[in-house]
Amino acid sequence: MPAQRASFELFALSGGLQGAPAPLPSASFSALGALELQDIERWIRAEPTVVGEELKVLTSQFSGFEGSSDRLDVLGLDRAGRLVVIEIKRDSSGSYQDLQALRYAAFASTFQAEQVVAAYAAYVTKTEGRHPTDDEARAELEAFIEGDSLDTLDEHYQPRMILVATGFQLGVTATVLWLRKEFKMDITCVQLVPFEIGDELVLGSSVLIPLPESADYEVKVAEKHAASKRKTKVDLEQATEFIASIPRGRWSAYGDVAAAGGAPKAAMGVGAWLAKGSGVPNVYRILNSAGEVSEGWKAVQADLPPDPEGVRALLQSEGVLFDESGRADKEQRWRLDDYMSLGGTPVEGASLSEDSTADRGRPAEGGPSATS
Repeated sequence: MPAQRASFELFALSGGLQGAPAPLPSASFSALGALELQDIERWIRAEPTVVGEELKVLTSQFSGFEGSSDRLDVLGLDRAGRLVVIEIKRDSSGSYQDLQALRYAAFASTFQAEQVVAAYAAYVTKTEGRHPTDDEARAELEAFIEGDSLDTLDEHYQPRMILVATGFQLGVTATVLWLRKEFKMDITCVQLVPFEIGDELVLGSSVLIPLPESADYEVKVAEKHAASKRKTKVDLEQATEFIASIPRGRWSAYGDVAAAGGAPKAAMGVGAWLAKGSGVPNVYRILNSAGEVSEGWKAVQADLPPDPEGVRALLQSEGVLFDESGRADKEQRWRLDDYMSLGGTPVEGASLSEDSTADRGRPAEGGPSATS
């Protein structure tokens, strides 16, 4: 097997344009005596473009996560107003760099604008000797994101992640590629390689994942793929007919209703529709995918149970079986197949043997309000 080529290499042309390329051997940070915190992290904080883009450093070695003593290497803010977790390894990525970044991103996802402002103000005070007020710190950050409000952090609840190392283990890159593709996580791998050229130390920086040239393409492909799988407009007439078809002793789920209405991924929309008071018969027979009655059930008509316990009692009187945890018998679930076996004809987009996994959890706060 041929030797694997390094991702980043430098060549010297000692004779100018007429010379022959001569490879320059890379060094290692450990051999040079460079340390993660005192050196590599300091370089990144001093010039964030080392990791491939403009960033505003908010804090470093942050350990203020509740219930944890872990320290995040660098937390930054990008031009779009998203938090960026930077996890640094001196040479090899190690086996757990990806997991560490995910953990810190999970912690950082709870940050609100006020916490970010406070962390930045404290960082500036420590590193620059300035003492900005919270208002001044916020103004600096909002100027960096080009006038947008820092409150957009609440919209971008998933921080980005940048992994920095001289080399990345296969397990790390495989995990990163999988998370990017399957879960649309924004994770970047940046290779930072030192070179000694004469008496000068040179840093080579290369974005390995995603390739800069393909980043926009990946976004467009992901958007197209999501759009092709997503149909959110439910045929309410068809959905109403499906709910009306649920017989005594059976129950159905929001995802089943969405599938019958031609939009299998719109279970949450079904819940919101029912919560508005839609005059749908048998609405109390619609449970979540686990077979549970929504805890916030509120009946708006006197002839329906006023609370979840009443709904379970009514369904039990009709023959629905519940286990000790309050979940209805899965064998009694009324699905799209059952409806079609009676001659029902769902609209285009409905799917036979619909698994209805889209309705995980409750579609609306408190579940739907019964209206009939």
